[in-house]
Amino acid sequence: MTPRIGSLVTAFGNNFSRRGSMNDDDRKRLKRNYKTLNVYDAAQERIKFIFDNFPRIYVSFSGGKDSGVMLNLMLDYMRANGITKKIGLMTLDNEANYEFSYKFMHSIIRKNLDLLDVYWCCLPITLPCTVSHYAVDWQCWGEADKERWIRPMPDDPYIVNLKNHKMPFFRENMNYDEFWNEFGDWYSQGERCACLIGIRTAESLNRFRAIMNDRKESLGGMRWTKKNTDHVYNCYPIYDWRTEDIWTANAKFEWEYNGLYDIFYKAGVPVHKMRVASPFMSESKSSLGMYRVIDPTIWAKLCARVQGANFIATYGKQLNYKSFKLPPNHTWKSFVKFLLATLPKEVSENFKQRFIQSFRVWGRVGRGLPDETIDELTQAGVKFRINGTTAHGNKTLRRVRIAKFPDHLDMLSVHASQVASWKRFAITILKNDHVCKYMGLSPTKEQMERQRQITAKYRKL
Repeated sequence: MTPRIGSLVTAFGNNFSRRGSMNDDDRKRLKRNYKTLNVYDAAQERIKFIFDNFPRIYVSFSGGKDSGVMLNLMLDYMRANGITKKIGLMTLDNEANYEFSYKFMHSIIRKNLDLLDVYWCCLPITLPCTVSHYAVDWQCWGEADKERWIRPMPDDPYIVNLKNHKMPFFRENMNYDEFWNEFGDWYSQGERCACLIGIRTAESLNRFRAIMNDRKESLGGMRWTKKNTDHVYNCYPIYDWRTEDIWTANAKFEWEYNGLYDIFYKAGVPVHKMRVASPFMSESKSSLGMYRVIDPTIWAKLCARVQGANFIATYGKQLNYKSFKLPPNHTWKSFVKFLLATLPKEVSENFKQRFIQSFRVWGRVGRGLPDETIDELTQAGVKFRINGTTAHGNKTLRRVRIAKFPDHLDMLSVHASQVASWKRFAITILKNDHVCKYMGLSPTKEQMERQRQITAKYRKL
């Protein structure tokens, strides 16, 4: 494939980074073991391990740069080694992707159907939504919203929808995470199964910690594997690749990739900031406005589909911690109570339940904080108690209990989202962060069910 004129791959050479080719600060921060093997050769060893140890294999394919490279790696390895037994490919069509993404995804699938057992899922599944006060999540491909679907149901033979699916576990309105786990167990057919995920630790220290966690159950001591369910292991064969390695591979091997990244590149978006994800998730809010320029027809349907999309695209980048100003005659505590009183009852109750959870965690157990932050809390006059040290990591962080939350913690040198305050509650509400990810919380099963009920009630608004 000849590189496209002005394309992103023309900016990269043919050399992969060595495993461990980071600066001293990165080495100290990540505390990893280094080898001289480059990341491509390391990925080849991992893929061999996967084929040697897993009777069932499938790729989670989103159409992004990472999952695209991972799929190309698998296909090249299979053809080079004469492997003809098909591997699975599962993609969850969120109904609202860029046309560039769909074009690339369909193209690479159609060219490799001899090696792929494809499950392109256009199913009514509940996805997170962080752009609306009224929709804590939204349902793609829901029958009740058929007239408002952002695009028509595709008709390719590998499309899985509500009418033709053969998955006994599926039920309408399933949460995304629940569907993910159930699909893996179903596809495994009771055998050991590998789910390949294109996650790279360079994009997130939390990802690095999750993958390098030595307390999780892995296979054969391979930390890049993690047992997820009874039969399924999540596998991350490109976890140590940098963004530059992704584009080096696309250029060196002339792999097909999502043309959307060329558009981002021409628009001046830095390579480390390019994201392809469900448009209403927190990870992609910053680039939501790109829809207006790249896919104006899709953009109009997006705005009609979920309230708040246009507002977030216009003002979302301005909504950071320092930009939030307190209204006159309010404290952050009184402002939180005002916001809760103005929200729909179910949405307000969801936030209250999460805030109560935060009160309990900070008041009864506490959170681990660095010594510098503890010193700053002391200087600011915040009352707290020390409750031993953390049970995770190197167990050196002192655990801070705060019974009475301060109004704000603007004086801290660390990001104020890391420590409890009333301002943190207010920003969580203003960000439409219904699962309170900003506060480091994750939804409970009961809360996910409540979110589905709220979505159903306010879907017609």
